[in-house]
Amino acid sequence: MPGRSKHDGPPRATNRERVNSLSATGFARAFRVRSSWGSTGKASGTRSYYINKALALLIVALPTMDAFQEVALASEPAASAEQSALAIDSASGLLAARQPHNFLGARSCAASACHGGIDPDPRFPLSRRNEYVTWLDKDPHSRSYQTLNNELSKAILDRLSRPTDDDATRANRLANCFGCHNPQPEPSRRGETYFTRDSVSCEICHGPAEQWIGPHVTASWSQLKGSGEAVRLGFVKTLEIATRAETCAACHVGSPGREVNHDLIAAGHPALKFELTAYYAMLPKHWRDEDERKANPQLELALWQAGQLACGEAAVELLKWRADRAAGENVDAIWPEFAEYDCYACHHDLVHPSWRQASATSSAPLGMPAWGSWYFSRLSESSSESLHSLADAMQRSFRPDPKLVLDAAKSVRLTAPSINGAIGDPTSWDDATQQYLALVATEQSLTDAGIAGPTEVKSTITRLREQLAFPAGHDSPKRLFESGNANVTRAQVHQSLLELMQQLQQRRGN
Repeated sequence: MPGRSKHDGPPRATNRERVNSLSATGFARAFRVRSSWGSTGKASGTRSYYINKALALLIVALPTMDAFQEVALASEPAASAEQSALAIDSASGLLAARQPHNFLGARSCAASACHGGIDPDPRFPLSRRNEYVTWLDKDPHSRSYQTLNNELSKAILDRLSRPTDDDATRANRLANCFGCHNPQPEPSRRGETYFTRDSVSCEICHGPAEQWIGPHVTASWSQLKGSGEAVRLGFVKTLEIATRAETCAACHVGSPGREVNHDLIAAGHPALKFELTAYYAMLPKHWRDEDERKANPQLELALWQAGQLACGEAAVELLKWRADRAAGENVDAIWPEFAEYDCYACHHDLVHPSWRQASATSSAPLGMPAWGSWYFSRLSESSSESLHSLADAMQRSFRPDPKLVLDAAKSVRLTAPSINGAIGDPTSWDDATQQYLALVATEQSLTDAGIAGPTEVKSTITRLREQLAFPAGHDSPKRLFESGNANVTRAQVHQSLLELMQQLQQRRGN
């Protein structure tokens, strides 16, 4: 468009020439309210809302994946490999590990005498001896590669494709998808037992096993972990709760080289609204979760805090990468990136009167969507000073200065929020849901500690879950918090949140 800066607001585009229009959004149906766990068993009236948080299950399309899995572009250096045990090279989409050890593949763990048993073996205090089978049969991570061939995935790819796309453009797009759906080490680092279609398998979380697979079955393994020697061998200490949170956030929040941006969302990929305790509850356990909860009744609270912090840090790192590329005039940079903002600030009914027009609680000016509405809702209490300048830079206009944003993001220092933070008048659906999830984590921790409470707790949780549910036929809160003929008002949600908080305080007092 003549006269438009490359960083101008709508219509948004990459710096590479492209068509601005996308096919209509086809949000996945993952946010429907369910009253139980469905086919996975383990019904739970208290925690059944957790299953609704699965909207970030990665579903992306590629009909010609094999041809591009090995493609490595040479346009950028590796992305922050030193910041995590397993990062992704943002150019090639291949794993960049801190230690140069080889990957052996999930089959190296699959022997029946190791982790391939059919049923848990109670004779062993640490390993269940059926971890591989649990992952293969029940864990959706084992099928993340296969989702790339489903009909929705193919439709997403069709919507994203352009007649002018060249091989480099297609390879870069596919590398971004594979970074989470089927992360791969470089070919030279794949052992003889490695299989390239294992999806998100053992070593993606536990680290390349070449050097530690032998020592980890010896009596000295605990000592090696305690001394840090295991980490030097390539092992990732997932027993540490912070490490678990960071490992999950790398894909489920996003990281340099593997992101779900607004283009992908508009093409049909679910928005990444990840909260650790919700996903943790849904994940089929291949570890001794019950034993861990008995030993630490505060585990749920620790998971909640670690998840809030890890997700916030991952979101800041992703924003820094996006802003840096835009400031450096990278040809593939998209700026502004609308996925950074409150989705439902734009995707809602334009009704009058509206609570949005009368609301004075949001930090964003009227007409400007709030930045970071999901990942920083609870962190804003503990890290408000650190986040203020960044929020201001992102909310100044629809075309924030990427250099100003980058400088502000570099100054952010996050601290873990308190689980007992005040319940406030919700500024958005994101804010209300994060407050709800914090209260549910509190309730679960009291249950784990064996602390009984008033019977009204479960009914209040059920009511809140129903109030936050999307209307029938919608994958967003189309009329939530609206006035007039809406089923739910913001005041009603706020009152339910306050009631649940008071009931939990009463339960703790007992």
